[in-house]
Amino acid sequence: MMIRVMYPNGDYDMVRNDLLDLLVANHRVKKFKRSSGWIDIDRENARLRTGPNPKWDGVERRVS
Repeated sequence: MMIRVMYPNGDYDMVRNDLLDLLVANHRVKKFKRSSGWIDIDRENARLRTGPNPKWDGVERRVS
C-alpha cells in the first residue's frame, strides 16, 4: 500500500509502508496521512513497526 507523506521541505510524495517506517525513524518526513487525517510526527506519538517486535497486530490507519 502507498502512503501519502510530506517531507520537511513541504514536498509531497507517495511511499510504501515499509519505507515510511524508515523515513519516520530517521526524521526524513514531517507528516503522513492516516484515514483519520494527517499525523505530524513531531507532535503526535506515531507508532513504528521497528525494534524487537516489528509486527503490528492493530488496525492499519495509514492510507493513501
